[in-house]
Amino acid sequence: MTYCTETDVAIRLGLDSAQRTRASSRITSAISRAVVYINQEFRDYGRAAPTSATGEDAAVLKEICGDLSASIYLEDDTAFHTSGSDPVRSNVLRQRALEELQRLAHLGSVN
Repeated sequence: MTYCTETDVAIRLGLDSAQRTRASSRITSAISRAVVYINQEFRDYGRAAPTSATGEDAAVLKEICGDLSASIYLEDDTAFHTSGSDPVRSNVLRQRALEELQRLAHLGSVN
């Protein structure tokens, strides 16, 4: 189960459709890694992975997944070249995603 789409991540990264097409496999990989992280965070709190989340929970998971995937993508990108990289943007996205994820996993629901 994925909680977000390539489009969600591409929007955060500011990619146009041609760039998104070229980066598709890297974005998919970042989403997969984010999903594993999200599921593990829920399991760390003794909860089942939120694969059947609906409504507001699903919307929050979509935002968390998008931010986390974008930060993973940016971190992978900076490993290969440093000119033009934006570590602050990556750190902000990751911190925001992890804070919301921890809150959601701890509470079990946004309601």
